[in-house]
Amino acid sequence: MAKKKNLVARTKSNLTLLLVAIIAVGWILTLSTIMSEDVVSAQNEMIEAARKYAEDGLYVKAARQYLSALGAYKTENNFKYQTELLDVYRSAEMTDEYYSLIDSRISEGTAPAEEYIERAQQYTDRGSESSAINVLKSGLEKYADNTEIRDFYESLSYINTYTSSTCAELSVPNSDWYVPAFDGEKWGYINVKGKTVLDFVYDEAMPFSGSYAVVKLDGQYITVDKNGRKNSIDKIGLDSVKSMVGNRIVGIKDGRCGIYNIDFKLLSGDESYEDAVLSDNGIIAVRKNGKWALIGSDLKAITDYIFTDIAVNSRGQLFNGSRAVAADEKGYFLINNEGKAYYDNIRFADAKGFEGGYYAVSDGSGKWGFAGLKGELILDYQYDDARSFSNRLAAVKIGDVWGYVNMYGTVQIEPQFTDANIFIEGSALAKSADGTYKILTLKYYSLF
Repeated sequence: MAKKKNLVARTKSNLTLLLVAIIAVGWILTLSTIMSEDVVSAQNEMIEAARKYAEDGLYVKAARQYLSALGAYKTENNFKYQTELLDVYRSAEMTDEYYSLIDSRISEGTAPAEEYIERAQQYTDRGSESSAINVLKSGLEKYADNTEIRDFYESLSYINTYTSSTCAELSVPNSDWYVPAFDGEKWGYINVKGKTVLDFVYDEAMPFSGSYAVVKLDGQYITVDKNGRKNSIDKIGLDSVKSMVGNRIVGIKDGRCGIYNIDFKLLSGDESYEDAVLSDNGIIAVRKNGKWALIGSDLKAITDYIFTDIAVNSRGQLFNGSRAVAADEKGYFLINNEGKAYYDNIRFADAKGFEGGYYAVSDGSGKWGFAGLKGELILDYQYDDARSFSNRLAAVKIGDVWGYVNMYGTVQIEPQFTDANIFIEGSALAKSADGTYKILTLKYYSLF
């Protein structure tokens, strides 16, 4: 009986405590509301005084009063009063204060989209496009669907400069921008500024892969480093060298392709191919009896001979990263390192090699567009020719001339070239109507 009484007593005690807590919370909320109303009221009084100063054209006093009200109180009205303060700054032509407040709102993430655009425009007008790009980049993070911010950002991102070269021929380099160049008699190498880095002494010259490149000197293939020093010599007597990637070389002897190491030692043994294509990821595409297969860097089979064709990219490789474009009897599609399709039942009549973004595809009518990584058509068939996207730009041919478009199909570099190649690390080779080459360089590439 005593236990039952204790239980009832404890229950009553708990209910009493709960009731007291509810009442206390109610009082706290009531007091908080009263205090909040007092804060809002006090802030409003200060703002009314600021507005009267502004009506009389006393903008400096008005600005000070606004700042005092905003500094003393933090209410739900602060954003609205900041906006009023911006109007005061604008009327008073207090430019530094005006943009400083916009910067604060951008930093706090409270600025509307138009303030990102206005701040970026002001930076652009002052010739500080890099600062404008950073502001717009922040704007896109907050307003991803705002096309005005996006288009402004895109227009600034692709501002470019160029270097002209009088060389008769230039080849697409790798990311190091040692450009194989032909002066009309011999091959050498120039850099992205058009300056000679290796003298014009070679019969042939291929792009560097890492520290070495294959060149032909006095009728013999050798590999050289970036100082022009010999690294290895072909003593087999290859008829030609097709490419070098990493420590692999595709050489042709007696009309057959073999895989060699950097010292021109045959790795494929008695195995020879009709053709072979290397890639930075070590995967090699090889052809026999008109069909292509994938093999690994160990020369072991990854797939059977199941592809009717492969699309080699601008650097003469099949893969870029883990993606490549190949074809079967139904058409062209995207494959992974295992040779498997990234998507089912979508094929294109023709396609260009994968460069690192949307890839160029054709409907077979002679017009080209671009597909995404799931096989979806991103930009419709509208170009007379195209190369796949790289560095967020793609070279497209419109009529008889080439230019560059961004991923939304907006022309960023006007069609004016007789040929145009992909952007690599912010630079690209293009050929002008007068036959001279230009090395285009995106001025703000490092920002994106």
